[in-house]
Amino acid sequence: MVSSGFGSSTLESTKEAVIEAVKAATSSVSDPSIAFISCTVSRDVDEVLKEFVDALPKDVPIHGITSSGALLSSKGSQGGAVGCLLLKGGEGDFATAYDAEKGETAVLGLKEKMASPQVIFMGATPGAEEGIIASIKEHFPGVPVYGGTAADDALSGDWKVMCRETASGTGVSLVGVGSSVKYGASMLGPYTETEKTVKATKAEGRRVFDIDGKPAADFVYEWLGEDVTESYNDGGLILPQTAQKPVGIKKPSGEYVTNHLAALGGEEKYVDFFAPIPEGAELIIMDSGDGPSTGYADALANAYDTAKKQGSLDGESPAAGILVFCGGMAIAVGENLDKGLTSDAFASKVGDLPMLGMTCFGEQAYLEGEKENVQRNLSVGMILLG
Repeated sequence: MVSSGFGSSTLESTKEAVIEAVKAATSSVSDPSIAFISCTVSRDVDEVLKEFVDALPKDVPIHGITSSGALLSSKGSQGGAVGCLLLKGGEGDFATAYDAEKGETAVLGLKEKMASPQVIFMGATPGAEEGIIASIKEHFPGVPVYGGTAADDALSGDWKVMCRETASGTGVSLVGVGSSVKYGASMLGPYTETEKTVKATKAEGRRVFDIDGKPAADFVYEWLGEDVTESYNDGGLILPQTAQKPVGIKKPSGEYVTNHLAALGGEEKYVDFFAPIPEGAELIIMDSGDGPSTGYADALANAYDTAKKQGSLDGESPAAGILVFCGGMAIAVGENLDKGLTSDAFASKVGDLPMLGMTCFGEQAYLEGEKENVQRNLSVGMILLG
């Protein structure tokens, strides 16, 4: 059985904020096996890490990513906060691995420490995720992966992934969870199909050149109109315009992988996504319904319920939780974010559960039906541990 403690702070002094967060967390767990930490890039991330290393018990492994704008809990969002979730398990329950650049190096490092984890939690930076997932598939076949991508406040590249020794803008951090820990996890795209479907007739990686045999950007302009005129002409990001309009790919199992259409290529007329789009894939335009106006309250509640039912947790009460909330969904909800987090639908389920919530620039998850780990966007998920 895992024991846990959580603390967060918005004090102006980073040193004092970290001390306050750690004091709150260690009041429940004085000798943690691992620390999950996060902060926003409005602070000096290297300073945040240094203060956590100084404040936490000696030699506690650290897994951390930066969050976009705020940290999240059932009490609402905390702008500019620092936070830590401390977990105490038995010997060998958790193993960590990190590399400042190379995903495969981190994967092999984890393999040396834990040959057969029941699940892997990952933290990475934008663009590197599917390569890391591929490496995990090679070295840990069949092992589910969940995680969130490090984020910043303005897509300026200030995101960082942290371990005890360093923080890097290209870092990869992995946590293996042993078989004696009970876990459940979810990652949901809370959307419904529309009748609008197209085919990615020419694509490579995250870039789509042609849709239905025509320049991809032409389709996007016909679809979204004057809202994207500037980016259509000159190239550029269109994240706010597409945050409420996910593009789904339906797997043979019936499960959806939701994707965020991120940018247009100007004269070259390609479009970029935040996840890979296979050539020939059918792209389904999804409807977000009342999700944005409610702060995705139902989606948050469903993410908790789904996680509790799945994995080895199998309906038992969790001892700790990690909330992964897509940065694109945060754009979509705007000022309604707190409405969802503090809604009775979600808050009544989470209660006083120690939980670290982060706003991420990509989500990683295991599709139960497809038996596949994927990179996805515009998703909300929970990782529960007991």
